[in-house]
Amino acid sequence: MTARTTSLRTRLAGTLGVLFLVGMVALYVAANSYAGLAADRSYDRLLAGSALSIAETLSVANNRVTVDIPYAALDMLSAAPSDRVFYRVSSSGGVTVTGYPDLPAAPRASRRPVNQAGALPDFFDARYRGEEVRFVILQRELAPTGTANSIQVQVGQTRQARDGMARDLLFGALAPIVLMTLLALAVVWFGIKVALRPLSRISLELLQREPNSLGELQTPVPADLAPMVDALNQFMRRLAANIDTLTNFIADAAHQIRTPLAAISAQAQLAELEDPQELKTSVASIRRHASRLTRLVNQLLSDATTTHRSDVRLFANCDLLRIVQTAVRESVPLSEDSDVRLTCTLSEAPFWGDAVMLGEAVKNLVHNALVHGRGDEGEVLLTLEQHGTGYRLLICDRGPGVPTEKRNQIFMRHVRGTTSGSGAGLGMAIVGRVVEAHGGTIHLSDRAGGGLCVATHLPGRGL
Repeated sequence: MTARTTSLRTRLAGTLGVLFLVGMVALYVAANSYAGLAADRSYDRLLAGSALSIAETLSVANNRVTVDIPYAALDMLSAAPSDRVFYRVSSSGGVTVTGYPDLPAAPRASRRPVNQAGALPDFFDARYRGEEVRFVILQRELAPTGTANSIQVQVGQTRQARDGMARDLLFGALAPIVLMTLLALAVVWFGIKVALRPLSRISLELLQREPNSLGELQTPVPADLAPMVDALNQFMRRLAANIDTLTNFIADAAHQIRTPLAAISAQAQLAELEDPQELKTSVASIRRHASRLTRLVNQLLSDATTTHRSDVRLFANCDLLRIVQTAVRESVPLSEDSDVRLTCTLSEAPFWGDAVMLGEAVKNLVHNALVHGRGDEGEVLLTLEQHGTGYRLLICDRGPGVPTEKRNQIFMRHVRGTTSGSGAGLGMAIVGRVVEAHGGTIHLSDRAGGGLCVATHLPGRGL
């Protein structure tokens, strides 16, 4: 059973959900910063207005600063009843004229220089009496000369109201963000479901097929799924080809083996009834049919092996000379009174290919030359030589040869040459398949003095 992991829909939704969450956090940080800035701007205007109202009541008489704190100066901050308000008016020497003498001074980096029109309001935050307080400092010159008349007005307000305003602005902005995020996730979940429907249709098509239906998938799919569908179609084509090969093998085996088995059975029955003098003839007939049956089985197995290995391409570094020598040793005992000569000037023949397939091809070539090409001399010559960047294997016999018009058909399954022989007509078909799998060519020609020459050219794919 195939191991199951988290569904694709869940993975996509989870990934997008994490992205949305990161986006929400970023929006929250931005909204929080904007809400704090907006609240500060709103209440800073009130602080600046209160300080300005106090500064407008300042006056100097007999070198003394007088101030009359107007009610409106502090009343404008009463919109925040939970906050406390602090103020101070001091001279240039730091002497408190009125108000809270222990108010914190502005940080040195934030102090603004005084120009002819007076300094701009200077805002800063500081802790005072255990609370966070927002302060404004406004400087004024009451006389054009001297520094004794440089007056500083400082007004502070605790942050409860402005922080509350910032929270209201934040939640007011965050609610639509959360709502839109949830709606977006719902849309994404639905969109993923719709986007994955082609997979469901492919699954349904496969489930509804007959067991022997291995044609291409017909369900239209998006371009993103096309590679997967192409891979499935290629897999089914390979599976169909393997099934066809297996079916042909079973059919060939049933057809080819049935005849010699029937002959062996018939000869055995006759042997039981015959006189002892005729028993030797029946036993010889049984041996011939058993030999033919062995050859048939070997050819069928060789055909199945080369068909399978030509599909999977189990290529590796090998020595073509050693493969040919081994194939000759295994093939010669199949025929008696045969003279097979192998000629090769090479000490080794490095090659990139399937040693099993190449061995089967050489054995079938040698066997065909021995069985179908046996003349009076019974001579079979094999030559392996370098040919360009590859190799050429030449096998010549002294048999009747193959007519020119039949040479293109000799590599088809179940097609024999001029002699009936004892095979299944698969030998040259196997050879053709092996040579084609290795990118080579094979050529038949007449041999001088009579006979047939089979020249196999294999391209250079050496070590």
